[in-house]
Amino acid sequence: MLFQKLVLTLIWGVQSVHSQAVPSEQCATGVHAILARGQGPGDHLNVLVSIQNLVLQLIPGSSSVALPYNHGENNHRAADAGGALMIQQYVREYVASCPSSKIFLMGYSLGGIALMDALCGTSSLWLYPVPALEPYYNKNVIAAATYGEETYLPGMPWDVGSCTDGVGLYPRLHPEWCDPYAASLRDYCDEGDMECCLHLGVPTFAHFLYIFKYNMDLLRFVQRRLNETR
Repeated sequence: MLFQKLVLTLIWGVQSVHSQAVPSEQCATGVHAILARGQGPGDHLNVLVSIQNLVLQLIPGSSSVALPYNHGENNHRAADAGGALMIQQYVREYVASCPSSKIFLMGYSLGGIALMDALCGTSSLWLYPVPALEPYYNKNVIAAATYGEETYLPGMPWDVGSCTDGVGLYPRLHPEWCDPYAASLRDYCDEGDMECCLHLGVPTFAHFLYIFKYNMDLLRFVQRRLNETR
C-alpha cells in the first residue's frame, strides 16, 4: 500500500482523487461501476457514458464513478500505471466501506490496459510494473470488461470479438496471472482494430465501434454475473 501511494504521488503529484469510502446506507445494492475511458482530453467518462446509462437504468440499485486518472497524458506508461493503481485503490476503498458489494470494472483502450494491469499485474515488456490486485477481491469484482485494450492475446477464455490471430501493441506475457479474476473478465477485440489486433490485416474503424456493437452483450454479462454471485 505504501509503495502504491508513493507511485501515485510521483505520477499524480498533489492532484486529489475521489475517495470511494461511502456510508453503509449508500452502498450499491446492484453493482458499483468504475469506468476508465480511453486516452484523450476532456471529461473522465467520455463514450463510456453509454454503458453507464445502461447499468444505472437496467440494474436497479447500481451506482457508478468515472475514474479520474490522467487519460490526457501522452506517456502511456505513466497513465497506465497511475490508472491501474487508482483502480486498485478504488476497489479496496469501496469494499472496505461495502464488504458485500458487487463491483463492475470497465476500461476502454488505455483505460482497458489500466484495468487489466490492475487485476492481473503488468506482464507487458514496455509498461511500468504494477503488482496484481489481491485475489480475494474476486468475490467483489464480479465483472470486468475492456474494449480494444492493447495487452490483448488471442485464445484466452475471456476473449470476445472477431480477432483470432492478432495481438495488442503491448501483449501480455503472463495471462495466467489473470486467473483469479478469469470468471469475471471479458476482453473485447475485433479484427481491424490495430490497437488490440495487430497483424498484417487491413485496418478499419473497429476500435471506435465497440459501444455500438457490444454494450448490450456486456450488460447481459454483468447481469448474469450479478445473479450468479448473489
